[in-house]
Amino acid sequence: MEVKELRLEIRKHHVTPGVNVLDLVIDADGEKIKVQTQHKDTDRAFQKFVKDAIGLGKTLSEARIE
Repeated sequence: MEVKELRLEIRKHHVTPGVNVLDLVIDADGEKIKVQTQHKDTDRAFQKFVKDAIGLGKTLSEARIE
């Protein structure tokens, strides 16, 4: 499989104070997926998602092609 482009966006915006709305957009070689979720600031699943997203970003930025 030849992938020409892979783009992943997570956009956070507030609609109601204390509630986070996340737009997850994945665009991979012509396939586009968009999902929207809502979480309270105190939601442990949301906090874990943010930590995991940061960890993934760090891992990908450190990856080396050998």
